[in-house]
Amino acid sequence: MILSFHLFYKKVLVFPIAVLLSGACSSCSETAPVQEDTRGGKTVPVTGVNLLKNTLELTIGDVTRLGIKVTPSNATNPRVTWSIDDTAVATVEKESGAIKAVSAGSAVLTVTTVDGGFTDSCTLTVKETATPSQPTPTDPGAPAAYGAVPTEGQLAWQRQELLMFYHYGQATFSGWDGENPTCNGKPWSESLLLQNYAPATVDADQWVKVAKDNGFGEVIITAKHHDGFCLWDNPESTTDVANAACKNHTDVVQAVRDACNKYGVNMGIYLSPWDRMIEVSGKSTSQYETMYKNALKDLMTRYAPVVEMWFDGNHAGNFDWPAVNRTVLDVNDQCVIFSNGGPGCRWVGNEQGVAGETNWSTLDREGRGLTPGNLPGNYESYLGSGDKGASSWVPAECDFSIQQIGDPNGWFYGANDSRKTARDLMELYYKSVGRNSVFLMNVPPSDKGVIDAKEVKVIEEFTKMRQAVFATNLADGATASASSIRGNYAEKYGPQHLLDGDPDTYFATGDDVKTVDIEFTLAGARTFNRVQLQEYIALGQRVESFDIQVHVNGAWQSWGSGAKTTIGHKRIILGGRVTADAVRISIKSSLACPVLSGFALYDDTVSGL
Repeated sequence: MILSFHLFYKKVLVFPIAVLLSGACSSCSETAPVQEDTRGGKTVPVTGVNLLKNTLELTIGDVTRLGIKVTPSNATNPRVTWSIDDTAVATVEKESGAIKAVSAGSAVLTVTTVDGGFTDSCTLTVKETATPSQPTPTDPGAPAAYGAVPTEGQLAWQRQELLMFYHYGQATFSGWDGENPTCNGKPWSESLLLQNYAPATVDADQWVKVAKDNGFGEVIITAKHHDGFCLWDNPESTTDVANAACKNHTDVVQAVRDACNKYGVNMGIYLSPWDRMIEVSGKSTSQYETMYKNALKDLMTRYAPVVEMWFDGNHAGNFDWPAVNRTVLDVNDQCVIFSNGGPGCRWVGNEQGVAGETNWSTLDREGRGLTPGNLPGNYESYLGSGDKGASSWVPAECDFSIQQIGDPNGWFYGANDSRKTARDLMELYYKSVGRNSVFLMNVPPSDKGVIDAKEVKVIEEFTKMRQAVFATNLADGATASASSIRGNYAEKYGPQHLLDGDPDTYFATGDDVKTVDIEFTLAGARTFNRVQLQEYIALGQRVESFDIQVHVNGAWQSWGSGAKTTIGHKRIILGGRVTADAVRISIKSSLACPVLSGFALYDDTVSGL
């Protein structure tokens, strides 16, 4: 049996209103003009308003709202006002409809459309105390964390969702990165790299502004790539911008740091373990490891705070990687360290930006013997999906480039490289963020020292597309019920928390309940083709399979494409467009009691996916 959460509330439990009254204000009157529909220039008049209940019973002190339905669903001005005929019994806020029970008695609540043309009413009864058959539940206590859980740094990192990568250096100008055995046929040498690097200007402010303007919460600058050329004054190298023979002495890492401070964007740094200049010098691995750790410490302290340190696995060598990691974490213990096996986040196993549909944030990094330089077995499979119930929290990061990745320029700018489209980026968003991962897009600045207008155009189109899809949560105004609630204590653990937009509140079941049905009664029929779910991962990742059903024309039917397995921080399920008045989420299997923090519905009419 589905238990509606409002059967268990006691005091100040707020029900979501069934229609989102955006744009309402205290100055609006019953004669307010009908707003124009800016999308099509047409005015769609209101034809009616109905309360979803005609009677309501409260206890003194309770606070709630009544669901309403304004018809038609596409009316251009669906706003309403509220009134009550006896404020001694209860009060109601005119615009929001929030009702507060004041004293025992009865009163009539009335809702009126702003044009004054339509009304509906409800009889309210207020009692002094709750009935004996509904004792006030007590808080049974929060669920215990299950298995590996994220650090504060990892949790903040994943909530950013969108990250931007900058590959910039001598390869931007020569067209040859360090993966090639020679640089355009010439042996790698310090003098060659210094000669190649020739920017007239470095506009890092523009780089970071592009990220900020398009919703990216973090940028990562390649301080040194495989060629060994350094974009800052590296105390362990002379192959850097501080060298007198270098044609431009701008400290690029500092320029990015300054721009991040200006725009409120987090900063990460990539320091390639592979170094052609070390090969040329003939230094031993132990000598280079010391130099590498010193360079890391310099970057971590001089350009603090560094929220992510990026170690790739290309020729990563035989460093004492735990010692290297400690160099980073000794400066900032919340810094997320990326590598093949973490410890902060892991490579997803491909450079196409795609995570597995099943994607655990946990990884058996020790059991698999993972280091930046060691990837045993079918790594694309286990890095793409993670390891269920493993002992280390190492979520996936999906890296890819907006330009074609290919020799000789690799991840660096190529004027003639093909570029992804906004639709391509939207698809990768669904396959990364929508599969419990993070979207890391390389946007290489050009030889003009700026992000090229071609890239900016694609990114802005992607932003507009993303905003068009996710601007309106069609679950706003829904009410929620569940077949089980932790301790029947709905005020703290009820399913309404999946609708409140707060990532730090959640629905939970009892410790011994690992399957549950959650129903969302929508504020009228809604048309959608995307369902979004979120777990409260601060307590661990738990759900391993679920199902989605939609209520259409009085009957339930299955919905959604792809394997409905893990959820994690965020899972976006794609499916055919459907018009339904309710949605049911059935958790079929969970490693521990389900703990869910978010539910949303969207209609993607722009991407074509």
